[in-house]
Amino acid sequence: MFLRSFSLWKISTSKVFTPSSLILRRSISIPATNIPDTRDQIISNDEAPTTNIPDLTPLKLTNELYATVKVHERPYVVTKGDRLILPFKVKQAAVGDILTLNNVTAIGSRNYKLVGHPIDPSLYTIRATVLEKTKRAFQVREVTKRRNRRVRHATTKGDLTILRISELTLN
Repeated sequence: MFLRSFSLWKISTSKVFTPSSLILRRSISIPATNIPDTRDQIISNDEAPTTNIPDLTPLKLTNELYATVKVHERPYVVTKGDRLILPFKVKQAAVGDILTLNNVTAIGSRNYKLVGHPIDPSLYTIRATVLEKTKRAFQVREVTKRRNRRVRHATTKGDLTILRISELTLN
């Protein structure tokens, strides 16, 4: 009885199985168009000559700017006056130092956005002041091994650096 059900199962799977050599693969060629890439879309005026510097007048007229800043490959969305809590210690900076953030991937307002990977630092000025260098709350973690009653307590108290965004302007 067992062999009979096994052979039926084998027959049913052999009908469904298709080797990869029988799968039809087609390559489709898409003609090139003049549609800009949406990831790197830059605000520009249609009458303006094609240059590398975009037209930033819609962003300069607004007073509510935000920026996406990368610090150690971690993105942070900041505005002027924000507190930025970094989960590590910035060893080179002391409390009260002013840092210039230059790895920015987006600057925008409610209606307009300038995106680049990264954006040219000559277009903007973002400065942050180091408020404090502190540590996180003390955390105790229980570390155990399987089939063992012994419990080891691992303690951590991570470093933090707190920044205040003091300036966010377009040049």
